[in-house]
Amino acid sequence: MNRKYFELLMEGQFDLIKGFVLGFLEGKGIRESAVFAREHHVKGDRELKHVLRVLTGKEDQVRVLVDEGVCQPLMESLANIREALPLRLVSAREISGAHAVFTYEAYAKEMGNELKALFAHPPEGVSVADYEPEEKVEPEGKGIEAYAPLHHYEIKAKGRISGAARPLIDFYDKLEQHPLVTLEEIVLEFR
Repeated sequence: MNRKYFELLMEGQFDLIKGFVLGFLEGKGIRESAVFAREHHVKGDRELKHVLRVLTGKEDQVRVLVDEGVCQPLMESLANIREALPLRLVSAREISGAHAVFTYEAYAKEMGNELKALFAHPPEGVSVADYEPEEKVEPEGKGIEAYAPLHHYEIKAKGRISGAARPLIDFYDKLEQHPLVTLEEIVLEFR
């Protein structure tokens, strides 16, 4: 069963927040429980504001995704260091799910099979929707070079992955490594 995840919106410098959260987790002996939204293409509420903050070097809000076992102790720890460090918890929201849109295109049967297999068996907690790969085989294109206007084999697809926050982010990270898959940002859904 997938654990609940929460989005904590914190005020302070990114490096300071990241160091604090990772130090907190290390001190508790907890592994792989925090996701920093900006490092994993998680779409934010205020994109223009974020761009301006990054360009001016004064980023002051960071979104951290943590599981239910970490959320309350981390919030308490933030409250305890309020006087010592310039960090502040702005909000905490429970994440009900996440989704992202993907597309891919390939011109070799082997790559087409690999891509179809990748989306045919998503990890537990993730589903694929609105996905119907379109394959074309053109006998006249056999033997023509890769950059020709006619290909012997072609596959195109688009769809949407959705599910629990952490499994979806992990699957997204795996898909992001594939050179033929294009992904839009992850969109979080809240309770």
